[in-house]
Amino acid sequence: MEGSGRTPWRRGKETEHTIHNRKRGPRLRFRFGVIVFIWVVVFASCFGLYMFACNLFGTDPDKESSADTTEAASDTTEPAPETTEPVTTEPEATETEPPATTAPAENVNPLPERDAKSADYFDDCIFVGDSITVGLSTYQFVPATRVYATIGLNITRVMTETVATEYGKIPILEGIEQAQPKYVYVMLGSNGIAWLSNETMLKQYHEFTSAVQEVSPDTEIVVMSIPPVTAGRENASESPIQNSDINTYNSELLKMANEYGYHYLDINTALKGNDGKLPEADASKDGMHFNKATYEVLVDYLLRHTPL
Repeated sequence: MEGSGRTPWRRGKETEHTIHNRKRGPRLRFRFGVIVFIWVVVFASCFGLYMFACNLFGTDPDKESSADTTEAASDTTEPAPETTEPVTTEPEATETEPPATTAPAENVNPLPERDAKSADYFDDCIFVGDSITVGLSTYQFVPATRVYATIGLNITRVMTETVATEYGKIPILEGIEQAQPKYVYVMLGSNGIAWLSNETMLKQYHEFTSAVQEVSPDTEIVVMSIPPVTAGRENASESPIQNSDINTYNSELLKMANEYGYHYLDINTALKGNDGKLPEADASKDGMHFNKATYEVLVDYLLRHTPL
């Protein structure tokens, strides 16, 4: 009996404990489900409001993000033209290397040898000088109307000297003004080299050539060196002339020609011998003037050493 009395008590305890556990289980499941439900409702509401707002303002989230990306890309590429601009402008600086206008080439002095011109070249020339120049027309190498020269002429009288021209007997400068030749050849200094200073002759020489350019602006000046003399003339008892003085004077003529843009014709070198003097066989008795054969050499040299 005692055994059967204990058993119901234990069962009663177990039954009471089991009932208590059963009551607690449903309460926990109910609270968790409510929380999940509320979270789902809130999330759905927020998402619905977001989509509604997007549709209301016509904004596509995908397009908006794409536009932002495009704007960012354009912002990064926009400075690119600034980096390329210096590349396009740099060649402009190199354009200064070739000048816009080319200055005329300077004269090459003494005049170099070229293909020989024909004798009618002298029709465009005027020859100014003393008795040595007169010989060009005396031996009929140059028409007399193109030779403005007189016997005994020196540089101190050239501005006022009158000569026979096709326009009558008039001053040399007036004849040049009338003729407007392409070239004026000047050979002055043989008369005066023995007593005039180089400074005086060069000063008056330049005054004359400047005057020629004033009355005939398109005319080109050809300065001729004065010729050598023979050894006999160097040692003459009366009016000796030294080739050393001639050489010094000719050097100054070359400097003047270079300074003022004149042509320079070096006939001195063409006529003197190996000893630096005019050969006796090429000269007249005075050791200063030429014979016809020497004029032939001179004229040939003139026609082979012309300006362009």
